[in-house]
Amino acid sequence: MVSWPGTMRRLRPAAGVLTGPIAARTWVLTASLGLSLVAGTIFWFAVVIALALAAALSWVVGVGAILLAAALRLSALLGGADRRRIGRWYGIAIAPARLPVRESGGPLIQAQRDWHRSAAAWRLARYQLIRAPACAAAIFVLVLCWWTVIALLFVVPLRRQPTAPAFTSWVFGHGVLGAGAEVAAGLTGFAVLLLIPPLIRAFARLDAALGQRMLGPDRTDILVGEVSRLTQSRALAIDAGDIERHRIERNLHDGVQPRLVSVAMQIDRARARMDRDPAAAGELLRQAHFDAKEALADLRSIARGIHPAILDERGLDAALSALVAGAPVPVAVSVRLSRRPGHNQEAVAYFTAAEAIANLAKHASASHATLHISDESGPLVVTVTDDGRGGAVVTPGGGLAGLAGRLSGVDGTLSVESPPGGPTTVTGVIPCES
Repeated sequence: MVSWPGTMRRLRPAAGVLTGPIAARTWVLTASLGLSLVAGTIFWFAVVIALALAAALSWVVGVGAILLAAALRLSALLGGADRRRIGRWYGIAIAPARLPVRESGGPLIQAQRDWHRSAAAWRLARYQLIRAPACAAAIFVLVLCWWTVIALLFVVPLRRQPTAPAFTSWVFGHGVLGAGAEVAAGLTGFAVLLLIPPLIRAFARLDAALGQRMLGPDRTDILVGEVSRLTQSRALAIDAGDIERHRIERNLHDGVQPRLVSVAMQIDRARARMDRDPAAAGELLRQAHFDAKEALADLRSIARGIHPAILDERGLDAALSALVAGAPVPVAVSVRLSRRPGHNQEAVAYFTAAEAIANLAKHASASHATLHISDESGPLVVTVTDDGRGGAVVTPGGGLAGLAGRLSGVDGTLSVESPPGGPTTVTGVIPCES
C-alpha cells in the first residue's frame, strides 16, 4: 500500500524547487540583496571619501590624523547599521566588534592613536570597501539570469513569423526559429528560472557570512573576552566561597559554640552537686541534654548548608521537599527534570533555591512562595517567586551576591526581578552537562 504522507514528504523537495520563483522567501532575500547593494554603495562612497580626505590632508600636522580617526569612526557607525540590517533581514545576530573606548578625561590624541591601531576598526572599513562590489556582482548575475529567462520564454515565441517585431532580432537575428529551437530555448529558460532562487539564497548566505566575518569580533577579541569572563567568574567564585566560609564560621561561633560551652558548664556544675544535691544535679543534666540536642540540630543544619546527604541519595526533588518543610513561609515545589543533572549542577541548583528561600524568609515579609526547577529549555532553570514587598537587589557581600558567584562557577547566571511592592522572582540558569 502506498503511504500518502510518505509520498508527500518525498515530493516536497521537488515542489519547493518548482515554487521557488514565486516563494515569498525568494523575494524577501532579493529585496535584502537590493537593500544591501543600495546601502553598500552609499556607505562605500562615504568611507572612500573620508579616507581620501584623510590621505589628502595627511601632510597637515594633526588634521590627517583627526580625519583618519573620524573615517574609522564612520566605518564603525556604518558597520552598526549593517549589523542591524543583517539581524533584521537574515535573523543572524552579530556581536559588536571590540572598538577603542576613550577613558574619561583621557587625552584626545591617545584616543585617535587607539583608533589608528585598532584592527577591528580597519576591518569594518574594509567591509564597506568590499561589500558594495560583491553585492553589485551578485545583482548583475541575477539580472543577467532574469533577462535570459525573459528572452528565452517570452521573446522566442515572437520569432515564429517573419514579421516579428524588429527588437527580437537583437538577440536571435532575422531568421525564423524552428520548432526544435523553440523547445530548446523554452526548456533552457525554464531551467534558468528554477536556478534563480538557489542563486538568490546562495548570494544572501554570502552576504550574511561576509557580515559575520568582518562586522563582529575576530578570534583574538573572542579569546580576550572569554579570558576576561573566566577571570571575573573565578573572582566571583572565590568571593562566594569566602562568603560561605564566613557564614559557617558565624553560625558555629554564634550558635553551636555557645551551646556546647553551656553544656560543658552544666555538666561541671552537675558533677559538683552530684553528692550533696542529686536532684539539682539531675536537673542540670537534663538541661545539658536538651542543649546538646539543640547543638546537634544546629550542626545538622550547618551540614545541610554545606552539602545535604539527601541530595546525593535521593536527588533534587527530595532534598528540596526536605528544605521547604522547615521554611517559615509555605513554599510550593515543582521539579520537572528529564534526567538527573550532574553533581555540580545539582548542588548549585539546590543552594540557589536554599539561598533564595532563606532571603525571602528574612527580608521579603512574604506569605507564600513557589519554587520551580526545570530543564525543559535545555539548561537547568531554578525560579523562586514570592508575594513579598519586593525591592531585593544584589549587593556586594550579600546572600544574592554570593549566590551569583556560586552560579558563575558553573557558567550560570542569576537574575532578580523585584519591583517595589513585589512580587520578587529570583532566577538561576545553570548550563547542563551534555
